[in-house]
Amino acid sequence: MGKIKSTIENNFSLLLLIGFISGFFFSGVGDYLGDKADEIAIILTAVLIFLSCADIKPVTFLEIDIFQVGSFSLIRYTILPLILFYAAHHFFPQFSTGVLLLALMPAGVSVAALCSMARGNVVLGLSITILSSLLAPVLIFAVFSFLGHTISVDVWKLFLTLVFVVFVPVILYFGVVYKSKKMAPFVKKYSQASSVVILSFILFIVMATQKEYFLDNVDTALIAFFVMLGLFAIFYLFGFICSFFVQKKDRISYIFASGAMNNSLSVGLAFAYFDANVVLFIVMSEIVWSLYVGVMQWGFSKKIVHTKLF
Repeated sequence: MGKIKSTIENNFSLLLLIGFISGFFFSGVGDYLGDKADEIAIILTAVLIFLSCADIKPVTFLEIDIFQVGSFSLIRYTILPLILFYAAHHFFPQFSTGVLLLALMPAGVSVAALCSMARGNVVLGLSITILSSLLAPVLIFAVFSFLGHTISVDVWKLFLTLVFVVFVPVILYFGVVYKSKKMAPFVKKYSQASSVVILSFILFIVMATQKEYFLDNVDTALIAFFVMLGLFAIFYLFGFICSFFVQKKDRISYIFASGAMNNSLSVGLAFAYFDANVVLFIVMSEIVWSLYVGVMQWGFSKKIVHTKLF
């Protein structure tokens, strides 16, 4: 069992690719699931949030500068997404909604692990993840409500889904599992491997359901990929800029908090509430997310990114 767990954890990108490709060969699953496919994707996304709680200790949230983290969260997860949306609406209007949705996503739980490997402030990384995740339902609701004249989406249903996806798993984990001396270690031990498998399955469902659209729009997918490359560059650049305004020990945490967002949440939301074009764009984020994380890890390990500033 331990060997299987290790294999899954060490082959994150490969398993996501398998889930992605498998959807093309088992498209009948999409027909079988029908209208239930989006509900299943949302439930699985909630499970991912639940599993991510295993890496969080609530006490760490009390050790950070709440004003600094709050200011960063407001700008990065509200103002920057709006700026990017209007820019995309001008240059790449077909991807503007996808750009907004992805930019609104909170910091991913992987931020803490990335900070640890890059010798950053792990506590701060976890704190940004906690705060941005808890704020996500309100911030995403507020932004889509503000853009109601431009983007057609049921904001109240989206808000309720976010409350279910974010708050219910958090309450369940910290209200029940976290207090159990048996369940908590078990969930923590298998959380990472389980998350990889579940995310791969979500991609499988998405591709099985959207196969025809993807095959008919390969050129659009290629354009989306290159737009996504530029988008993630902006996310990380924003983190680098913010890092100049905080203490040296905190800089790496802000860089990863800005670039390594919870894009798995965006996949579930895109599939449930937006059209196939948005889904296609968001699915590309899984590939680009992994690419940038790999480059950043390599850069920090080789001390290419580390300078006197870090």
